[in-house]
Amino acid sequence: MALGFSSWAEFYVYTTCITLGVSMLMPMNALTSAPRYMVDYYRYVSGDPHAKANVPIFWANIFTFYNVVSLVTQIIFGPTVLTHLARKFSLSNRFIFALTCMMLEVIVVLLLPTGKVSQNSAIVAFIIVSIVAGAGKSYLEATCYALAGTMPPKFMSAIMFGCGFSGLVASTMQCIIKATMENTYDSVLAQAYIYFSLALGIMFAALLMALSLRYNSFAQKHVAEYRMLKRATDGETPSAEATAYGNVEPIDKAVEKDADSGKAAGENLSCRNENGAPVIVQSEMTTSEQLLTTPVFPVIKKIYPMQIACFCVFFLSLIIFPSLVIPIDRDDEWFATIAILCYNGGDALGRFLTSFRKLWISRRKTLYLSFVRFLYIPLIFLCVFHQIPGHVAPCIFMFTIGLTNYLGALTMVYGPGTPELKTDGERVMAGQLMGIALLGGASFASLIAIVVVLFLP
Repeated sequence: MALGFSSWAEFYVYTTCITLGVSMLMPMNALTSAPRYMVDYYRYVSGDPHAKANVPIFWANIFTFYNVVSLVTQIIFGPTVLTHLARKFSLSNRFIFALTCMMLEVIVVLLLPTGKVSQNSAIVAFIIVSIVAGAGKSYLEATCYALAGTMPPKFMSAIMFGCGFSGLVASTMQCIIKATMENTYDSVLAQAYIYFSLALGIMFAALLMALSLRYNSFAQKHVAEYRMLKRATDGETPSAEATAYGNVEPIDKAVEKDADSGKAAGENLSCRNENGAPVIVQSEMTTSEQLLTTPVFPVIKKIYPMQIACFCVFFLSLIIFPSLVIPIDRDDEWFATIAILCYNGGDALGRFLTSFRKLWISRRKTLYLSFVRFLYIPLIFLCVFHQIPGHVAPCIFMFTIGLTNYLGALTMVYGPGTPELKTDGERVMAGQLMGIALLGGASFASLIAIVVVLFLP
């Protein structure tokens, strides 16, 4: 095949990774793409275009409350993927749980207006489904990164690109619909149906594609869970001398083979314990069994520089976007929409660049540049207080902030590919730990931004 894919099976897995990445941010993008619908949601649930808000502060700041509830939930539930109980669940069960929770949020928000419920009931329902979706999102992220942890690096890049592409699609649709449709009660409702239906369709497709990976030959070769399912179906028995090294060689080897080939590069490790008794090695385990037998802290010691860089990159991005965008010009109807489009366009491009190995920079430079990006904070505040006038400079800043999310995506590629990680279990664990670093940076930044915006003009 062309485009660097060895087979249709590999291309299908790559497409699945992109779709899963898109799905991660679909609920949030669906809500933020229909801002008027959400701010006036109390009118839609009551069925009265002229209804008055019973809790004005909640409805006027519904996105702030949504971010707080969702992020706090993710902060609480994110680390639970490392618990003994969570590690027992298969990848397939995790995908079902995560995507079902996220789809439930969109379905409830979409269908509540058809039941004409009270505003108080709508508030309670919205908070509950936000909590459920937050838990689902934290598990979807961890599961996606675990899935890609033992695959060639471009599959982690595909997931990261999908996240950026999700925002780009949402922003583009928002611009098109904003320019072509009227801002009336019925028109806003129609826009919401478009956004939410698209979100549900993409997430449902992602779930089906993820569950079908167990039958994919490329996924069976690289992911322990699917490999063991195939062996069980074929009636194969574990080999006595199976290697515990894994399927993907470290990406920083000076004399590496093509990492996309998926061939093991290390020597076979012993399959017997210190007493000479045979033991089950990681190539004979499912993904959940690999996670159960892999300690957390030794993996952290090997990948913590990339975790720090990842935390810093997404902390900086999310403390600025989107909370500090609107205060730059609250009066212009189009400024925030265009600025967000610039960010999402740069974000999608930056993440996609990690798909090309020639464009990678060293781990050390990645770490240093993640610190340098904090220079954007004073620049954005100068824009907020109009010391840098106009819209051109802020839009350029937003594009380059999104573009330099390349560094964050690169840390996600480098983490599971750290040369010191010797087994598939360590790589899968590294993928989950990198996801927690990403979640931590994004969540804490968003919570701080919520406080900061209270003191802005």
